[in-house]
Amino acid sequence: MKRILLISVLFSVLILTACGGKTTNTGIKGQVFLAECMGNAVAADCFSQEPYQATLIIYTAAYEEVTRIETEADGKFTLELEPGVYYLHPYSASAYPIANDYHLGVVEGEWTEITVVYDSGIR
Repeated sequence: MKRILLISVLFSVLILTACGGKTTNTGIKGQVFLAECMGNAVAADCFSQEPYQATLIIYTAAYEEVTRIETEADGKFTLELEPGVYYLHPYSASAYPIANDYHLGVVEGEWTEITVVYDSGIR
């Protein structure tokens, strides 16, 4: 099922590219937070969230880097992307803060909204 979805999304992207279609108003947007969390799972059972400025790395479904973006000071970001399947990797230069990767689908004419939560490591 995942393979069929991926193939259909990639086929749509190829058709748009072949037709010279340039997307507008399509991509991802959201906000990043830093939180204190409980338990052993990364960014699980979190509380006391604060906006967090971070670097986010976007990869294609084939794990090829598309771009890196720096969020605003309030953690908000907007990134225009072609329709397709992507991975968002919240970058961290050290063990903490840490966040899980996100699997995203971007659809023509729509914004995929996401909230990224970094685990501060404070228990």
